Amino acid sequence: MSARFSLCAASLLMASLNGTTLAAEPLSEVERQAIEARIAELEDEMDALRQRLQTAENTPSATAVLADDDSEKELEETVDERRQFERASANNPYAITTHKRNYWFPLSYNATPNDGVFRDVSDDNAADRAEMKFQFSVKFNLVEDLFGDVGGDLHFGYTQRSWWQAYNADASSPFRETNYEPEVFIDFDNSTSLLGWTNIHNRLAFNHQSNGRSETLSRSWNRLIFQSSFIHDDWTLVLAPHWRIPESEGEDDNPDIHKYLGYGDITVARRVNDDNELSLMLRGNPSEGNLGTQLDYSWPLFGSIRGHLQYYYGYGESLIDYDQRTNRLSLGFSLNPLFSTGSLER
Repeated sequence: MSARFSLCAASLLMASLNGTTLAAEPLSEVERQAIEARIAELEDEMDALRQRLQTAENTPSATAVLADDDSEKELEETVDERRQFERASANNPYAITTHKRNYWFPLSYNATPNDGVFRDVSDDNAADRAEMKFQFSVKFNLVEDLFGDVGGDLHFGYTQRSWWQAYNADASSPFRETNYEPEVFIDFDNSTSLLGWTNIHNRLAFNHQSNGRSETLSRSWNRLIFQSSFIHDDWTLVLAPHWRIPESEGEDDNPDIHKYLGYGDITVARRVNDDNELSLMLRGNPSEGNLGTQLDYSWPLFGSIRGHLQYYYGYGESLIDYDQRTNRLSLGFSLNPLFSTGSLER
């Protein structure tokens, strides 16, 4: 405001000098030189004021605020668009919707395979370090707006994750491990803001996870999971604490699983370079010194196919290896972006 006022005042003064003064009596040479010097000073001051205005309008902070607002708005629009597609598919009795990310990694290398467990499956053969890993995940809408105006969409979801020894011809290329994960959950959309973060989604789920095996190789547990998703600019934070439903001692296949997988997952994700996605998932039990970390990076490849790089280190990658440290790097393809899965799940 003060800068614009100074510009206006300077302009009026120059007009006065160039008009009224020239219409007065002839000036002496000394007076003329003094006026010209003053005009030069005013022109320099105007140039400096113009430069200050331009700098203020193009400061990184101002640009960053605009960019951040645009990024958050774009992210909210992506999530809203996903919700609209899901509601449209809910009206189609033959439609199914992607749930968590669907991916296929033809190259998945584990530097620390669990040979002891694998020999129970394939006699005396050791597990190959290179294998395939893939995940298939869908959901079905059962009831929409279960609680009326409050909302609450009831879904059934199913996720299957497999580790396939496809290159292990000596062992007849068996599936080393498959985890089955059916669940029933209620979704609530939200738009509450807190400390600069917007809570866009909440979910309460009953989740069963098992590997479908028997006796010493059986792994399973039932959980109640509360998941809450927040966005801020290009960032997303997903908190997913869980409570394990107790089992009797005789039926519990893995009584110490909480020592390795802990009491929930925390995921931080960011969309970079328009449609590239980077996410970091943390889980485990710090008090026991057991942690698991998964880093994912995906980018558009062609059509709806995305390139996908995944790194997992620590405990809990699969049920059979929940108490074994994994060091795995995988490369392949994924179908649905993280930010289009509605709930921003891995």
